[in-house]
Amino acid sequence: MLVASMAAAAAMEEVRAMWAGLPTNPVRQFQLLYCLYLSVAMLRNMHMHARFYDWFSSSGLTLAKKRGLGAHPSKVYKLVTPPMLTPRQLRVTGASLTACLLLSCTPLAPRVFLFIAFLLYFLYFPQLFAETTLSGHSTILIPSVLFLLSCSPSLDHEVGLWRSASSVWPLQLIRLYIASGYFSSGMCKLLCGIRFRRFWGRGSTLQYYIFEGMWSRPASPLTRRAQHALVASPALATLFACGALVFETGFVLAPFSDSAALVFGLNGLAFHCGILAFQGLDFVSWWMPALFAFIVPINAPWHELLLAGWREETPWFLPAAIYTALQVLAAATLYDLWLDDVLPFSCCPMFMPPRNPFDTLPKWWTMADAPISGRTRDAGAMEPLYWSPASCVFEMPVEEAALLPQKVVWFGSSTGTPAEVTKFIAPACRNKPFMLFANFELSAELKQLLHRVVEEANSGELDFAWDVNKMRQLLALQQECLDAFQSCVSALRAKERANERANAVAERLAASPTKYDTKQQPAIKSKATTSGHSQSKGQNGHSLKRE
Repeated sequence: MLVASMAAAAAMEEVRAMWAGLPTNPVRQFQLLYCLYLSVAMLRNMHMHARFYDWFSSSGLTLAKKRGLGAHPSKVYKLVTPPMLTPRQLRVTGASLTACLLLSCTPLAPRVFLFIAFLLYFLYFPQLFAETTLSGHSTILIPSVLFLLSCSPSLDHEVGLWRSASSVWPLQLIRLYIASGYFSSGMCKLLCGIRFRRFWGRGSTLQYYIFEGMWSRPASPLTRRAQHALVASPALATLFACGALVFETGFVLAPFSDSAALVFGLNGLAFHCGILAFQGLDFVSWWMPALFAFIVPINAPWHELLLAGWREETPWFLPAAIYTALQVLAAATLYDLWLDDVLPFSCCPMFMPPRNPFDTLPKWWTMADAPISGRTRDAGAMEPLYWSPASCVFEMPVEEAALLPQKVVWFGSSTGTPAEVTKFIAPACRNKPFMLFANFELSAELKQLLHRVVEEANSGELDFAWDVNKMRQLLALQQECLDAFQSCVSALRAKERANERANAVAERLAASPTKYDTKQQPAIKSKATTSGHSQSKGQNGHSLKRE
């Protein structure tokens, strides 16, 4: 017992020593959490990014000639078009970015490595704008957080490279930066609700967006059951939708109190995990770690922190404050909602229109397999939703669709298109009650099912979303479509594999006679002649020997 007690006491002392050795500055604490999280995400996903880019860079798609941020893609800060990298250069850039993130966690000049990582972001991620987990806004917080951290003298102070106060103002600026995006995203939803005269927080909105995601990003059976349960429960969906609005618009309060920051930070983690589960959109890998800025306590009034930065560290505070102010301006004016993208600054206009599975607005759904990664939810797949033959902004011509590695079906209707959305739809595809595009031959059963589901959604009434039986019927019809699609694709893939094997055998057989005639036959003849001479010599020799 005495030995055990002594061992336990020694272990506790070691834990206390380790705890005492951890950084006490909140900026350093957040920076370590953030950079280590991103490093793990890079190490987990880089090989799939490389596989995707190997195909994408040599695909022959018009889309593959573009580089930038977001789905368009757009220039960096609306100023600079990123260069196009080769697959080898992408791998080197990704490895360098990961190395900088890890090195920033050491005492070796963390701010230098943070700034290099900030620059490398604009080389690496714009190459992968069409990849399913990196498309859209999922990574846009990374460069801004890295830049603001690189402006933090307290990081040098923590590792003994700079004699200055252990300031915390960079973490406060990061909080303001992130909160502005959440708040503006919520305001976009409320304003769209006013435009369409329908409250965004009604359960039918969440029902629609989950239903939409189930087409292009199908989940595991367990998750699918949870999706069905939520879509068929309008009251619960209303609770979650209203909660999302309160979360986003209320986030503006988070930077001004550690208590509020902790509440919104933890809710943010749950919020993005829920989006990943129910919609298949991955904001967990690249966006979510920025929320650690709200979980790490600052323990000081926010205004005092900013004043201290202005007075004591002006050369570093000023560029960081201006950078943050530009984001707040973009968010407050809803710049990219009215005008154009200026990424990574953004008001985050996501899932804005209040929807209903049975409304009269356009419906556009996609089904695709993912031969590179296995699932459209996983890193390495091409984003299945944005680009299609029906869009003149996110254009994917039918002729080029044949170049895609995945089998894909686009279908829906364009009736009831609002004036603001018309510019996104190709002229030939406007005001169509049903549209269907695919890059492979569909079965008659699948075509019939797709017609049925679009007709069912367009001919219903808004109140059907609150009818559990109607929603279950719609979900059952959707599942029939998904099953028919998988059967169709599986049969086609099996046929393609059989054809490949048959072609390989035919090529070997076709090559064999040629190889025999040109090489093997002379060799055999020569061997036979040589053998004959040897035999004659042997016989003669033997005869002579006998004599």
